[in-house]
Amino acid sequence: MSTTPNRLNRLIAPYPPELADAIAASRLVFRIGTLLEERIDSALSPLGISMRDYLALVLIADSAVEPLRPSDLSTTLDATRTQVTRLIDALEQRGLVQRQPGRDDRRTFALVQTDGGRALLKRATPLVHAAYTATWAPLEAAHTRRVRSLLGKVHAALGGPDAP
Repeated sequence: MSTTPNRLNRLIAPYPPELADAIAASRLVFRIGTLLEERIDSALSPLGISMRDYLALVLIADSAVEPLRPSDLSTTLDATRTQVTRLIDALEQRGLVQRQPGRDDRRTFALVQTDGGRALLKRATPLVHAAYTATWAPLEAAHTRRVRSLLGKVHAALGGPDAP
């Protein structure tokens, strides 16, 4: 077994412990996000959708209470307008969502899930939930709740809307 420190530890070694911890924790958050997205994409691949498609379908399904506009989707998914337009176009082509004119303003439109979208979401949800559960399985439930709380504080401090 190698005793050479990994690259990140070598890079942060010269910094004071507080800064080194902040750098390492931030890198872990970035890497965990990427790995989790890969895990969910893999779980959803038999259905022909990605994590981003799934999240869009979940958000659009929630629009029964409040219509979801593409700009809302863009904010929630941290995606550009162009990315969201492509995503919506692809979901619409597959018959999973529809664009409907806005109720109050005909220049806007709301996103509505189709029966096909609801059926796909029903099949996809257990796969995503299993990926989430497997991701957090190394921690006890109380630790997962604590991590959620701590990450929520960081999210709020960064000005994130609707911290979970």
